[in-house]
Amino acid sequence: MTEASALPREHHLDLDDGPVPFTVRASQKVHGGLAFGAGLVAVGFAASGSGSPTGILRWFVAAAFAVLAIVCARALTVGDMLVADDVGIRLRIGNEWIGTRWHDIEEVTVLKRRHPLDDGRIAVHLLDPGPTLGAMPASTRKTTDANRRLTGSSLAIPFGLTARPSNGEVVQALHMLADARCPVREQL
Repeated sequence: MTEASALPREHHLDLDDGPVPFTVRASQKVHGGLAFGAGLVAVGFAASGSGSPTGILRWFVAAAFAVLAIVCARALTVGDMLVADDVGIRLRIGNEWIGTRWHDIEEVTVLKRRHPLDDGRIAVHLLDPGPTLGAMPASTRKTTDANRRLTGSSLAIPFGLTARPSNGEVVQALHMLADARCPVREQL
């Protein structure tokens, strides 16, 4: 008999009591298919390349498709892009993880997908973004600046065709995790 099994029933930890963490990961099917297809096209163009002007152009096209295949293959190995749990939200931008607690978040807005080829977006708006954004490396700051110009928030993650949320009810899942510490709103 172990110490844990000797405890009365009310002292046992029940792992199902807390909210389930919410994640957004890269779509393995989409990125795998793109990597495989781009690799095949790159091989095809490389096989038909030669020293003629048209053949040299085929080498450049083969190199471009090879780069696309590598980028898509890398997306297969990356893992989670966003993790939300009862403590807060962590986003991966580039190779950097940026995390914040729920009480430091002003609001989370979710733009749902409007059609199958459209990506939705989860944007995290911080109460004071200065310290969090100031501590980032310059390369990550460039990405967050581009995010801010495109989406209105420095910390935003797409989901939809290329990235899959762990729960289809994104707003509800995040609302349950935030537990009234910050508003989670659907952007219309």
